[in-house]
Amino acid sequence: MLYLLGVGRGQLVKAQFELADGPILILVDDPAERIDWPPAGRHIFNELGQTLIDTRSAKKIVPFDTLEQIRRSEPEFEKRGCREIGHRAGAEQVLWLEVQDFLAEEQIYDPANAAFLAVAVKVIDAGEENSRARVRLWPTSPEGHLVTVNLGGTDVSAAKTKDGISKKLAEVLAGKVAELFHDHRLGDFERPP
Repeated sequence: MLYLLGVGRGQLVKAQFELADGPILILVDDPAERIDWPPAGRHIFNELGQTLIDTRSAKKIVPFDTLEQIRRSEPEFEKRGCREIGHRAGAEQVLWLEVQDFLAEEQIYDPANAAFLAVAVKVIDAGEENSRARVRLWPTSPEGHLVTVNLGGTDVSAAKTKDGISKKLAEVLAGKVAELFHDHRLGDFERPP
């Protein structure tokens, strides 16, 4: 009876943007240095890269080591734009995640919002060198598409350490970001974006 009423058949949500078939560079950018746990950036990269491949949202991800090699060999890496970094890494597009907020503490101050991570997501054409206006592929808004995730006190307690909390935040974020790039069904109690 519930199935006939629609329970168990979540609404289909179309991808907001389709990533290119070529290599995708995931760039976790933290200009305001909100991430106070350095491995968190790598956790985000690893989780998102794997989720994009698993959901067939992307076919190839530029390895993290390639980005780190460019970072070490380029003395003015921080002054480079993400398009240029993507081009040097051999990427067709850059999936740029600009960190807006981050909290991953073992001490719980708010049981409902014990840990959180917010990023602005943008897709950049790494090969576009002629027109600055065509570098940004998605979204058209300058601030990007905001994706926010949080963990409750139970999840934070289960993760135990700052590293575990960061990994769990990265895992949840990866799922939400990947949904922007592939068709998916909403759960019974989810609302469309």
